Amino acid sequence: MADTFRQVWGAVKGHCPLASPMLAQYWSQQAYNKLCDMRPWSWLRAEGEFLINNSNTGLVNVTRGSASVNTTGITTGQLVMVASDQDRQFRVGTRAPMYTIITVDTVNQVYTLDRPYGNPSSPTGGSGATVLDAYLNAPSDFQRFIAVLDPANNWQLHIWVTEEELNTWDASRSSTGTPWAVVSRRLQTQGTFTGRIQFELWPYATSQKNYPFFYVRRPETLTDSTVFLGPLANASDVLVQLALAEAAEWPAYEDRKNPYFNLQLAQMKRKNVEAHIARLEVLDEEIYMTWLETQSWISRLQFAPVDSRYLQGHDGSYSGFGGW
Repeated sequence: MADTFRQVWGAVKGHCPLASPMLAQYWSQQAYNKLCDMRPWSWLRAEGEFLINNSNTGLVNVTRGSASVNTTGITTGQLVMVASDQDRQFRVGTRAPMYTIITVDTVNQVYTLDRPYGNPSSPTGGSGATVLDAYLNAPSDFQRFIAVLDPANNWQLHIWVTEEELNTWDASRSSTGTPWAVVSRRLQTQGTFTGRIQFELWPYATSQKNYPFFYVRRPETLTDSTVFLGPLANASDVLVQLALAEAAEWPAYEDRKNPYFNLQLAQMKRKNVEAHIARLEVLDEEIYMTWLETQSWISRLQFAPVDSRYLQGHDGSYSGFGGW
């Protein structure tokens, strides 16, 4: 039967009775976090799916220097603002800049953008605008991508693309069509996904699509009922020893000293646990190979997604494909 977090912090408190349950849990959680940071363990692999919806177009009123968008006075062809537009992207025309819709007032037909609009104000009759899904918001526990797939076209999207590179290729962001790159962007600071890691999907998709993805997640906050997975399932003593190293560095209170306090013991426990962690790495490597994991030669092809049909129809050496 797999070990649980309750067993781990309970063992830590058994060795250091003066510690409160909260402190024993804290040490154990920190031990787990540090262990997870050492490699992309099998139990940290996760998957999700980005859903892209159809773009919407229509006429709106925008004012230079204002973050408010409305359709007041536009009688025909106006953009219909719906609640699901929140957190989607908005732009006038077919070129940058791109804005994110932070709130939607469906009664008065008003958007609030993430920053003031910067281009010229709308003429009489309004400006043509588009609402689309240009940005991807990663899961809250996201750490890094393993792969992003395009099932419709049977290929992987490029994931090691920087915003600086995209600025060189398409500074005006005028390209739409079949996306082939997931571009690093920034941390979201407004809207529903505040704090999430955000990426840019390029070229922009204007029709309904889905992109399954695999990623390495950050370590979760453990609870008493958390069951450890993979090689750690029956080897949670590694966490106990790492936590006890923290306990051995805790002198406790001025009037009540920690009997377990011993700096040499803390150092010895950290050293001894290294061999156990190395063994866990070997066991984990047998589940998913990562030691030889490198950036695929396919990911170095510029403006050329490659699928199985291309590989079957071309007889070329891997070294012949140039990078960007």
